[in-house]
Amino acid sequence: MRSFSFKHDIDAKFQFDINKGILDTLIIAHNEYRYCADLETNLEELPPVQCNPEQISQVILNLIINSAHAIASQLRTSNGKIQIHTWRENNNIYCSIADDGPGIPPEIQEHIFEPFFTTKKPGKGTGLGLSISYDIIVHKHDGTLSVNCPAEGGTVFTISLPIIINKDK
Repeated sequence: MRSFSFKHDIDAKFQFDINKGILDTLIIAHNEYRYCADLETNLEELPPVQCNPEQISQVILNLIINSAHAIASQLRTSNGKIQIHTWRENNNIYCSIADDGPGIPPEIQEHIFEPFFTTKKPGKGTGLGLSISYDIIVHKHDGTLSVNCPAEGGTVFTISLPIIINKDK
């Protein structure tokens, strides 16, 4: 909860436990997914990463809520699934947020990080969540944010963040 309630300077970066941030974010997001999706986590041991905790938590929250909304849009008779996995490879930490929702058509995938692009009905979304998330991860944290829609369905967003950020930026 602290990662949402405590506000650092917009450019301030601190050592942050991404796994703890995810667990705190799940508390906030619980009402968004509890009636439409079951959540699974596989949080591997990670070193802390130098970042702005509020911004990273905002991205994770946005991706979880988007997954819940995608699953809910299918009007299923049973819950869908959201899976969160963290791991380390070389000098990066990774976080994937996967769902078994409808997926994103290939012709739309190239636009999802553009400001004001949305597939939601008017009044249901601003089209800013993914563009803000992309800006936070890529431009403010020297990471990557990618999307993949496997052939079997669903959507997987993957965040990577460097364990050590170049302080000259």
